[in-house]
Amino acid sequence: MSGLRSKVLSCYRLLHRTRLKVFEGDLQALEASKHRIRTEFAKHKNETDPSKIAELLAEAESAEKFLRCNVVQGVETNRGTVRLKITEHTELQNNASLPSKKNK
Repeated sequence: MSGLRSKVLSCYRLLHRTRLKVFEGDLQALEASKHRIRTEFAKHKNETDPSKIAELLAEAESAEKFLRCNVVQGVETNRGTVRLKITEHTELQNNASLPSKKNK
């Protein structure tokens, strides 16, 4: 059980490190994400079933990857545009094309 405990603590720390990078400079998002991580881990602190713990760890690892790879911060510039903070982990994907509007 101590092996699982160390995995849980490691995952908890990783989520907090990731949120600090992803939401850097955004105090509201930093506080909200800290609260959410703490709440979710506290909700399951008395779980003893190893398979359930493994399932919860997989969910937490998936959430960490989503934050790291899919959440992009935008910073408004003084010219009214938004500069995106793309990192080496950001998964860039093509946007779906929207059909053009036909003139009526």
